[in-house]
Amino acid sequence: MELIYRKNQLETTIIYGETFASQLKLSSIEAKHLFLITNQRYYDLFSDKLIQLFDDKQELDWYICKNDVRCNNMNELENLLAFLADFNQQEEFIFLGVGNEGVVQLTNFLHKTSVLTSDCWLLPLSVQALSKSLIAEAQIELKNQPVLHYSVLAKKVIYDNTLTSNQGEGKLVDFLVFIRCGIVCSHDFLRMLYKNYSDETRLNQQSFTGMLDEMVRFYEQEAQSIDQFGVLFEQGFLESASGHLLSSHMKRFLGCLLQLLWSQEVNHFSFHYKNFLIWLIRLGYPVDFPEQILVSDYVEGVLKCVDRGESALLLREVGEIEHTQTPKTEELLATVEKYKTILKEIRG
Repeated sequence: MELIYRKNQLETTIIYGETFASQLKLSSIEAKHLFLITNQRYYDLFSDKLIQLFDDKQELDWYICKNDVRCNNMNELENLLAFLADFNQQEEFIFLGVGNEGVVQLTNFLHKTSVLTSDCWLLPLSVQALSKSLIAEAQIELKNQPVLHYSVLAKKVIYDNTLTSNQGEGKLVDFLVFIRCGIVCSHDFLRMLYKNYSDETRLNQQSFTGMLDEMVRFYEQEAQSIDQFGVLFEQGFLESASGHLLSSHMKRFLGCLLQLLWSQEVNHFSFHYKNFLIWLIRLGYPVDFPEQILVSDYVEGVLKCVDRGESALLLREVGEIEHTQTPKTEELLATVEKYKTILKEIRG
């Protein structure tokens, strides 16, 4: 499957349902210097396999990032630029980002800002990384805050599901992308997810490939809104002294749940939030708000971000955006307490 994706007057070619190897056969890249940027984990898993796909005469270099999903940071960018400093500026390059969402953004940013003449291809190795390929913006962070950004889409985005993991935490992280699409864009889509992925077994057995068309359509409509949903509420965990108890993905996951509940508390729309949490528990998501994180510390962390000018998307109802708004202290306190109360009711 190949389609043209357009966003903010930019466009890219998205290819899925085919292998990266089959795409290489259709492309003339021998005359270009191939520069692969990847995470350590994916280098260990796939470097031998990928090298075999290229001609022996292909000029090829690797840059290995940390496994952190936030490897699109100033430190990694500085190291990457130092690595590129000796490259021949007369050559033509293909920057190929292979890996997680951080690598996707780092590769896109480098392509857009480097003095080297380059095309940019992305090989995202998860649905989450694929979604980051579609937001038409690459960010570089410093201390978990964006400090540089550029509007950009890669020339090609190739999603080869033969290279992706189909089980465990990675599956849950990827499924959250579709959940966010439903929350922000379509209650009907969220209902479909609830019906077709009713428990952990069905989630692990079924492929997501059949939903990629709809995901791409949602991102063409509301990429930034979907991508940013939960971010402000996630920041409360990043600012908290005990935030390290949660993984990056768990911070984002809980941020989404809390932003959804905040929207419902503010606008009083009809949505069976308790049943929604029960479903997520059946799927295997860890939904608990850590006891070690004080509610007051968490709320203070969110308010720090509000003071910096950040806001959150408020839903009129599930699948319908109202506007962005800054949460008030009392709203945040009430939301977290309501969340914990609902969990106690579920646990019995």
